[in-house]
Amino acid sequence: MKKSELRRQLLAAFRPEEWEALESNRTAVPVNPYNREMLLDLRDRDEGFDGEAENQSVRALEETVSAYLERYWPEAPEAHKYVTAVCLALTFLYEKPMHPPEKVRYRTIVRDGKARFFCPAREPGEGSVCEFCRSEPMRALEAAWEAMAAETRQREGEASALVLREAFRAGFQDAGVVETGRLRFHEEVRAICEGNRCRGYDASWACPPAVGTPEECASRVRSYEKLLLFSKAYLPEDSMDFAAVGAAMKDFKVCSLALGKALRPRLHRLLILSNEGCGRCGTCTWPEAACRFQEELQPSIEGFGFLISELAKQAGIPYGNGKNTVTFFGAVLYDEES
Repeated sequence: MKKSELRRQLLAAFRPEEWEALESNRTAVPVNPYNREMLLDLRDRDEGFDGEAENQSVRALEETVSAYLERYWPEAPEAHKYVTAVCLALTFLYEKPMHPPEKVRYRTIVRDGKARFFCPAREPGEGSVCEFCRSEPMRALEAAWEAMAAETRQREGEASALVLREAFRAGFQDAGVVETGRLRFHEEVRAICEGNRCRGYDASWACPPAVGTPEECASRVRSYEKLLLFSKAYLPEDSMDFAAVGAAMKDFKVCSLALGKALRPRLHRLLILSNEGCGRCGTCTWPEAACRFQEELQPSIEGFGFLISELAKQAGIPYGNGKNTVTFFGAVLYDEES
């Protein structure tokens, strides 16, 4: 059937009063927040879903989910249709995993404007909902990471392999090593910072002028032997949705902090540069007092004068990941002998 017809059938399964109850979050049956959000999005989405959904696969997933719910949640049969509808919508319309990411912690890799999902909980086997899931086994992704780490160890050294592996574990999707002697610093990038379009200039310890003069930044970078550039791409429904882009930016910061926490006890010295400014505190102490989180401070990578497109090319990783995607970059500076 056409995906537009499947959407129509899913919406028709709920009476007007049930939609009103979902909207007010006062349903007569238990509906978890994720399922409620997905159903309301399905109802309110302006654009349609193109393409076909195979009838046999739709029926098979519906029967599998129904059988599972009848076995493990028999006390609330009237709530089953909410779960079933969301599973069908996610699988055949949104083409996403059936579980929320915070529940199974699946990883997303964005390439050419499309997302691939890797789930640590995916179980093969006939009769399981995993058989229909859009995710792939996490072990396939982990094997690729280990292969890259082994290659990096042979080419660059043990410290580089460690930093690369921890970058992947922290949640980043691409990483590559550049010797700091090859790096270039661009005054025009610093000039953009001084233009203050992002409102971080002279307002944060993570941005110019707090990070130092262009010469001081270059000297600080070159005091290290190597730079590992890391990135993560996001696929918001609308690249002009500033709330979604802001959430992606925050997620990138969380991953950067996790990387620093993993590396700090294991390297003699390091410096992590992250995307944009900081945003950790409501009001920064610059310039009246020292940073509240000096050890965890991650200056802006652009504030150091790097042209990210050039840096990505040097590191051998993609600068862009397709239409309607947003990609953020950061870097770890370290010494191979550390």
